[in-house]
Amino acid sequence: MTKFRITLGAIGLIIMLYAAASAALDNGINPVGHLAFLAIVLIGHDLVLLPVAIGVGWLVTRFAPAWARGPALAALFASAIVTFVALPFVIGAGRRPDDPSALPLNYARGLLVVLAAIWVCAAALALYRRHVRT
Repeated sequence: MTKFRITLGAIGLIIMLYAAASAALDNGINPVGHLAFLAIVLIGHDLVLLPVAIGVGWLVTRFAPAWARGPALAALFASAIVTFVALPFVIGAGRRPDDPSALPLNYARGLLVVLAAIWVCAAALALYRRHVRT
């Protein structure tokens, strides 16, 4: 297992070095802008998103009944991923007034439908687990 992990780490390092070299050698790159973006993402993840996720997970683990913990945590995780992917569409990032066919759908409604489906499935699973345990 250790050789496998070392191999995966080496492959990942090679890919990161390739990406960094390609970005550094590209003529159309703004290095200050890229570094600022990476710093904002790192700070946002480590100082905002991660503590909130840990806190919510702790609250669910602490206060939810045992039969509901797994489905609730899975639904929270799936909701976070779906929201993260859909958020640029919901806020209309990239939408141009001169091209009405770009991003033509109601993405907020779609996100709400997907989130509702996730939570209905989680609730059904939790109720099933409660029924099986009693």
